[in-house]
Amino acid sequence: MIRPRPFADRSAADAWLEQVSADRELSTALAIEAALRLNRALHAHRSATGDPHIADIEPSRAVAVRFGFGSGDEVADGRWERARELPEAERRGLLRRDYEAMRPQERIAAVLGGRERVGPHEELIVRARGDLDAGRLATCALGLHAGLEALIGRREVLASAANESLEGRLSEALEDAAQARRSVLAGAADPDLDRERLERAVRAAETAMRQRVLE
Repeated sequence: MIRPRPFADRSAADAWLEQVSADRELSTALAIEAALRLNRALHAHRSATGDPHIADIEPSRAVAVRFGFGSGDEVADGRWERARELPEAERRGLLRRDYEAMRPQERIAAVLGGRERVGPHEELIVRARGDLDAGRLATCALGLHAGLEALIGRREVLASAANESLEGRLSEALEDAAQARRSVLAGAADPDLDRERLERAVRAAETAMRQRVLE
């Protein structure tokens, strides 16, 4: 992803690269911004081609994350005048959610071994998180509402949580998702929706799934 913002001179470009290399918060913010912009392009391509197998990208899973600068012709060809690669440990640290808390390897083994199955609500909620992170709030609202309805309909999930506070959060999340869904069906676009409320609803759904997996 190229920012067409010229530097005053070579020393200014060098100073910027040194700052990015030394400031982890800045490099993280730039990596997330690049992923967000790239995912917008991938979303447009996925929709235009009708190909559901074109996936969003996640910077922590990239082979490499590099920051650099160059002339217009250089960067257009994927080349640099000077660049720095984000260390692997910092790149892996870009993952913004705690997947390890969900013991993914154990869950995968249980599903493949036929001891557990993936509920339809899980796929919908995971996709809602991806849509939310990518800024596709309308799509998130539609999928999240369906996912929460399916989740709440599974009584054993709620019983396993045994948590009145979580049940209350799920009920509130369902109402927030329903309101957002109604707005989308009435013509609302991404900027018209309340991202904070959708984030809260997605987190409640993720918490319920995590508690189920950890038991």
